[in-house]
Amino acid sequence: MHGMGKEAVENFGMMESVGVRPNHVTFLSVLGACSHGGLVEEGLEFFRKMNNYCQFSPGIKHYGCVIDMLGRAGRLREAEEIAFQIPDEIDNVVIWRTLLGACSLHGNVEMAEHVTRKIQEMERGYGGDYVLMSNILTGLGKFGDAEKVRTLMDAREIFKTPGLSLG
Repeated sequence: MHGMGKEAVENFGMMESVGVRPNHVTFLSVLGACSHGGLVEEGLEFFRKMNNYCQFSPGIKHYGCVIDMLGRAGRLREAEEIAFQIPDEIDNVVIWRTLLGACSLHGNVEMAEHVTRKIQEMERGYGGDYVLMSNILTGLGKFGDAEKVRTLMDAREIFKTPGLSLG
């Protein structure tokens, strides 16, 4: 899958041409391949196909692939629009963290701020969200704002668990 986006798209086409009907896993695989292969338009077409022609309701992992794909490509507004379309019964904080990571990658502090607020509505106690937001602000030279985030983290007694390597 990784680095083989075009091959995944071609294999999907071959499957269809011989009458093999794609399922949720097939779509998840091709969406992931499109995300990692930079094939944004193709990935969006598969997502539409899944919804419109195959009549599968996308799961949280399908949405995650699409948001990751758009985020990697810097198409943050589109990614946010799709995130807001996710039905409440499957909405997941990981989707919003994926979008926050894309905001970090592309230095979009404005969107990062309101994505962080959305994350905090869903789950306040995860220190990594605060640290990422602080790092985004620091990366853009907004040291005072970054310090406010860290101070808020301290006031809420939220801690970031240090990374651990088992190898």
